[in-house]
Amino acid sequence: MDPWANSTETEGGAEALAAADLMYLAYSMASWTSLTMSPLSDKALNGDDGRSKAKNQPSSTARIRPVVPDVFIVQRLKDVQRIKALELDVVLLQFWLASLTGLAESNTPSQRLIWKSLVLVKPYYFVQIARRQICDAIESALRQLSFYRGILNECDESIAEDSPTDRIDILKAIATGCYARGLIRPNQLDILNGVVIPQDSSIDYSFNGQTLPFDAIDDLCGRTLSDFEHQEKLVNRIVQVCEDACAKKDVSTLSKLCETLDDNPLVLDLIHLLCSPSALLVPLESFINNLQQNEEDDIDTCNSNLEGFGIVLILVMNIIRRYELAGCLDTVLKGKNGFCYLWLHRTSSTVPVSSIQSMSPELQALMGRWITALFDSMGISDDLIQTSKPQMLLEISPSIFEQSLAACQAGVIDSTTLTSGLDYFLQPCLLFVLIGVVQYLCEEILFSTTTSYSAGTPALGPVGATAGQSMLSPAGLVISPLALRGGKPYQQMSMSSGVTHSGQRSGKSVASVAMLQSSLKSLLAGEAFPARLMRLLKSEIVAALEHQTLENDHQIGIIQERLEAASFNYYPWSASDAYDVSKLEQQTSLAFEAIVLGGRTTLIAKREKAWPAFGGSCYHIDVDLFRTTLCYLGPAQFVTIILKRLLKVALTPNGRRAAELGAAMMTTPLKGCGDPHLAPQSLLWTLMYQTLWIPVPGRLETFAQGKILAKFVGMTLDLFQSRTLMQLRQKQQQQAAPSPISVHAPLEAMDVDSGHLPISRTKHHATVASQEQLERDAAVEPFRVMLDQRLKELEPIARDGPGFEGFAQGMRQYRERHPPLSLPLQQQQQQQQQQQHQKKARQN
Repeated sequence: MDPWANSTETEGGAEALAAADLMYLAYSMASWTSLTMSPLSDKALNGDDGRSKAKNQPSSTARIRPVVPDVFIVQRLKDVQRIKALELDVVLLQFWLASLTGLAESNTPSQRLIWKSLVLVKPYYFVQIARRQICDAIESALRQLSFYRGILNECDESIAEDSPTDRIDILKAIATGCYARGLIRPNQLDILNGVVIPQDSSIDYSFNGQTLPFDAIDDLCGRTLSDFEHQEKLVNRIVQVCEDACAKKDVSTLSKLCETLDDNPLVLDLIHLLCSPSALLVPLESFINNLQQNEEDDIDTCNSNLEGFGIVLILVMNIIRRYELAGCLDTVLKGKNGFCYLWLHRTSSTVPVSSIQSMSPELQALMGRWITALFDSMGISDDLIQTSKPQMLLEISPSIFEQSLAACQAGVIDSTTLTSGLDYFLQPCLLFVLIGVVQYLCEEILFSTTTSYSAGTPALGPVGATAGQSMLSPAGLVISPLALRGGKPYQQMSMSSGVTHSGQRSGKSVASVAMLQSSLKSLLAGEAFPARLMRLLKSEIVAALEHQTLENDHQIGIIQERLEAASFNYYPWSASDAYDVSKLEQQTSLAFEAIVLGGRTTLIAKREKAWPAFGGSCYHIDVDLFRTTLCYLGPAQFVTIILKRLLKVALTPNGRRAAELGAAMMTTPLKGCGDPHLAPQSLLWTLMYQTLWIPVPGRLETFAQGKILAKFVGMTLDLFQSRTLMQLRQKQQQQAAPSPISVHAPLEAMDVDSGHLPISRTKHHATVASQEQLERDAAVEPFRVMLDQRLKELEPIARDGPGFEGFAQGMRQYRERHPPLSLPLQQQQQQQQQQQHQKKARQN
């Protein structure tokens, strides 16, 4: 049942229409379908206590997007409430219905697990305990939710597929979670009759400062996947274990935790659904920055430290790649001068080979000792391991390999000696060094000729592609930024890079390229090369394997099999192979219209007739399709698609719903914060200064179309949140006291009523609200001014065109609600001028 199938503009007014933007918000948080290698136990997925050991099994999951932070979500809910003059209970009801719709559409246990967390846990992060008005709103929302039996029954049936013998009443589960968190008063809802709140399971993993046993770490992660009443506490406990182990430099505990998280991406997804990326990354960053070898430690301890350093580093890199945080390092990491930040910022795609001359004397000495040890008959000594800083070893690893290859080419050592020496790095304690080695080899192979793509692959990547972010080719293959950088036209490469007509870089012979390829294949095809590194470096390896000069032999087959087994759709973006770039515009247009006109009805009809949905997604709102369209077609075409479909749907009774969906698509981030070209601010600029005045005039025919267009523009301006506003709210959140719900929860209730607060807090709340509104007005005021000027210029046209007349009238009504901005500086200048006039008047 579609909860909005029977909603019209005449039935319910704003309440019925609230679903369009909130539905898109919920699906933006967790709706991108992908297959993920998830070594979860059957019990954890099927609702048991999750304490059994994990075993590898492929499972489909929803994509978690920490690019949409909690402060953004809270502000969006408040904006919807303010713009549409809704009560808080209606906003909460619509958000629950949106999340329930996603749960009903999920078709695998892993998908349902994420959506159950979004339904049963995430809403509690948006409100505070001990607010009478909050309790009233939640109780009212749950009473209204009980009437939507269609979607509730569908969710119950969907969840029953995971555990047929242990059926769950989703409405009762929601109410129980609210009651357990103190958000519902006793004896207010009949559905809670006889409900007994289970004991807090996170207490089982409190060891009063003692080290958490390894089995308890497995149990904790497994329990987190099934205990929704205490899930946020369990997640916080995982974060606390990480923080404590990093602070104490407990390498063994930290290594076990990082291995468990790396092997269980669903647990990582839950952590990033309920916490910010910094919750894990900041303590791990501190560990990487500060770990040092102690010459007094025995060799086993030193080896354990190096191995732990590598495990933590691999998890950090996997988190950054899995959640596309390479462009957001400034916001998710803390130590801007620390090794971790500088190394990731400089080498998030490749590890550049440092020249001997640019190295510090300490690095030069360390590299010399390692090269000597690698190819000396005595091998690597304990003293070398004990005195090598892991950060320095990671930094010089590409240069060690480069110098070794140069020695082999010069005849100083033979290929057998080279291979045997490099096999030392396959020891568990030195595996992290291979990150730099493999990236170096891939880079050299990719840049050895002018063509870095395989046949049939376009040379241009998605719009806004930047170094440090793994990109998708149109065929759906993960293409390294190395390939994007190498994919230049032949003429440009010949002129700018000194490429010879034979296709080789000047100075790199065919023999040297063959040696690079042979070294890479031997390293990757060896049984000792770990699957964890194969998965981490998938984009670089795939790009290098597709290089035209790489000979396809039995080693390539082995590498491809191992690569598939190790990283079977581990990264969520692999789902984009379902999209055909040449049809993105058509698919996006049809998807937009289907969402507005049919909602889930269209998707259900396709399923009943066994028709494929757009992009193969099981969700009627395919956010991944919109994201792919934005990345490959660019902001101008993306906005144009929205406008064209909006004006078409504006001729139907669903015009306002189309305006709300379009405004939500314009203002909800689809890419990470490190890509401003694809950010909402860029989309808003494109709309106001380009697209609104180019494709619209020829399609703006009726007065109703003009009014809907004005509503779309006005809502886009009202819902827009600038990066400065987000930073302001995050700063306020950090300065506030911890919330009773969770140390990671937003700290401002959605409906703080100044009438119920002390005078001091009332003044503070008013100041904060005023500062936020000033920032919001300042961000959009240039667009408002431009609109005013453009509408004055178009007044003669508006008199003869009903479409322009409707648009002009709608924008005038919007402007009446938003008077011109008066900045504090302007107010101060006006006051000074007035005081000067008064002073002169008194003197006269």
